[in-house]
Amino acid sequence: MLHLHILSWILAIILFFAAYQNFSDRQGPSQYFKPLHMVLRVFLLLTLISGGVVFFQTMGGGMAAQYGIKFLLGLITIGLMEMTLAKKKKKKPSRTFFYLVILFALLTIGMGIWLPMGPISAMFN
Repeated sequence: MLHLHILSWILAIILFFAAYQNFSDRQGPSQYFKPLHMVLRVFLLLTLISGGVVFFQTMGGGMAAQYGIKFLLGLITIGLMEMTLAKKKKKKPSRTFFYLVILFALLTIGMGIWLPMGPISAMFN
């Protein structure tokens, strides 16, 4: 399930950047914006489901609080992605939300790498 989770959030980040770039402030959305946004939502849902499964698998260990914080950071990241694209569609300034998405995505990924199921921790066990 962890591999599905990693694949889904990588594709979600790529699709978010693609959807964000396919909406011009002057001309509006390109023909690819709506399909990209819909596919992004599918991968965000897949990320939520697989992240929830990983979260509940790790609840028995001693790091449950850290996984809970990572889960909250992931929810914030997904919410900010949707809010950024919604502001972009309404032709309102969305640059601040865009930078917040990058910040929270990096925090979430960094915490996921640091936790025991992450790749760095797995190398040294």
